[in-house]
Amino acid sequence: FTEAGTHLAADPKIRTGLDHLVELGVTHVQLLPVQDFSNQENQSEYNWGYVTSVFNSPEGWYASNPLDESRVREFKALVKALHERGLGVILDVVYNHTSHSAPFNQLLPRYYYRLTPDGSYANGSGCGNDFRTESPMGRKYIVETLKHWVAEYGVDGFRFDLMGLIDRETMKEVERELRQLNPAIVLYGEPWSAGWSPLKGKPTDKAGIRGLHIGAFNDNFRDAVKGSPDGEEGGFIQNGSRRDAVKRGLEGSWRDWAPTPAQTINYLTCHDNLVLYDKLKRSKPHASEEELRDMMRLGYLLLFTAQGVPFLDGGEEFARTKGGNHNSYNAPDEVNEIDWSRKEPYHDLFSYVRDLIVIRKTHPAFRIRAKEQIAAWLKFHDTADSNTILFTIDARQVPGETWKQICVVVNAADSSSVDLALPPGPWHVALDQHGALIGERVVEDAIRVRYKSGLILYQP
Repeated sequence: FTEAGTHLAADPKIRTGLDHLVELGVTHVQLLPVQDFSNQENQSEYNWGYVTSVFNSPEGWYASNPLDESRVREFKALVKALHERGLGVILDVVYNHTSHSAPFNQLLPRYYYRLTPDGSYANGSGCGNDFRTESPMGRKYIVETLKHWVAEYGVDGFRFDLMGLIDRETMKEVERELRQLNPAIVLYGEPWSAGWSPLKGKPTDKAGIRGLHIGAFNDNFRDAVKGSPDGEEGGFIQNGSRRDAVKRGLEGSWRDWAPTPAQTINYLTCHDNLVLYDKLKRSKPHASEEELRDMMRLGYLLLFTAQGVPFLDGGEEFARTKGGNHNSYNAPDEVNEIDWSRKEPYHDLFSYVRDLIVIRKTHPAFRIRAKEQIAAWLKFHDTADSNTILFTIDARQVPGETWKQICVVVNAADSSSVDLALPPGPWHVALDQHGALIGERVVEDAIRVRYKSGLILYQP
């Protein structure tokens, strides 16, 4: 992971690994669980690691030698290498349940687990047990182990698996303690559970994050853009449906649930479920490769122009595929690995995503801080075609913004281009379906938007 200077053997210009992450322009890397999980560390059987056993130790299966201190030394080297390239490190942590062996019973039998009225383990996680986060020592254990990863390894944030099974008071204390160590710590999680649990206290769900500085995954936006995670039905980028839900997501979902835009983690797919390329193939089985690229570009345009925090699954920027596997937690490398050779034939898709990231990082109007400002500055304009969206941002009051007005237009139709009327004045086209434009063209009054594509325009 720490190796620099890697590239495709057949083409040195196609960077891979760490150099690819820097070239893409992301700010942080979220790792699947690296806290020691239940497995045979000297065997090759693959597992994502969502069955944590020892929360203060790095996982030895990833180390060069699981029998000595290599796991500690090498994980510190990984964090250091990412930091030296300007990337933050976020750990995916699993505190909602433990491995099936219920290892905390060795400390005090049954105290650390939630129980149902009949005395059996609660199973809101779907993994056999629920950790009793609301217990005084359970809460203390979570807080202390998280502080250990920040102080000892220098990690920059945490993503909480099934955060809806962690009580709000625990997460409130987590935030308070970790921000004393690192005021810029990044905290977010899944604002749901896998089932019912007798949690004592308020869960850290979409309602529970109100008043905290903790983010939550925005499944409303995800499903609006491309349909349900694994089903055959589509969303806006496939068939123009769910347009109103997409609009609410572009506003940062404050009309739906998000307390502030900084708390909504916008995404199309993550490690769970179908990757975007496979989802599009399932929902549009007769689509050509070019049509799949068009839909992916349209999805990324919506993702990176939406208010909130964009989240990208690694490798999807060049059409990663897992062969249709929607639950690859125990599938081998042939399914889960990032196939770097795809970056060459899909380099146009990669460069499009990279251009979007540059535009987003350069222009704070896509990162407005308060929902009241979004309500005042972001405006949707009526369009006659239900497959289209046109919105503007009055960016004159956005601190650090060099564009005065921004206009984003999209057309989800399968094969029909459309002419959309623009607000008054000349508009510079900053990005079209091919990516950022070097020789910017200027349009006025109206613009033709190609099917399954969109544009970013601005007034200087």
